[in-house]
Amino acid sequence: MASSVFYFGEIGVNDYIFALFSNRTAEFAASLVPDIVGVTRSALNAVIAAGARTVLVTGMIPLGCEPELLALFPGDAHGESGCITGFNEVAQLHNRALNRMLRELRRSHPGTTLFYADTYSPIANLVASPGKYGFGDRPLAAFCGGGAGPYHFDMAAFCGTPDSTGSSDPSEFLSWDGIHFTDAANRFIAQALLRGLYNASAMAEPQTALL
Repeated sequence: MASSVFYFGEIGVNDYIFALFSNRTAEFAASLVPDIVGVTRSALNAVIAAGARTVLVTGMIPLGCEPELLALFPGDAHGESGCITGFNEVAQLHNRALNRMLRELRRSHPGTTLFYADTYSPIANLVASPGKYGFGDRPLAAFCGGGAGPYHFDMAAFCGTPDSTGSSDPSEFLSWDGIHFTDAANRFIAQALLRGLYNASAMAEPQTALL
């Protein structure tokens, strides 16, 4: 295990989304941050105790830019990017708490390298300037889905159902079905992650590096 790199995905994304579905407020979702980050801490302590020496921990994505949530919460306040401001603030709160926890773990486990992978920024950059990175002009719309709204998302015409439709080129979209990213978006995020790790390897304290 000491020679392996352990990758932690964005723990908590479904918890926040389900909380929003059930309570419909960003404040309630934000109240879950301590518990979700605490679960992540416990999982990290477990793999470190088992012998892991290099761990990559992914931050939260900008929840307010998800076509699914944009379609289901049309009345919520939107920022300049068109994303739901309150939901993105939940993700930012999560990421700040996650970084604080990682700093504490680094002090407790000086022999372990804990990387923080900032996936929030690459996605936010894509949404703000899709053309700059080779994407189309509808960064908040799903490639495959249904409905007449701007997000091309409708639970009754979810991607793969008879009433769903797809555009000609999925590489122009960030979202495949309103929930999951396209291959093109995942490739962009992965490249940002790898660039961050490469740059971090030359730093005095690589475990503190952001992507």
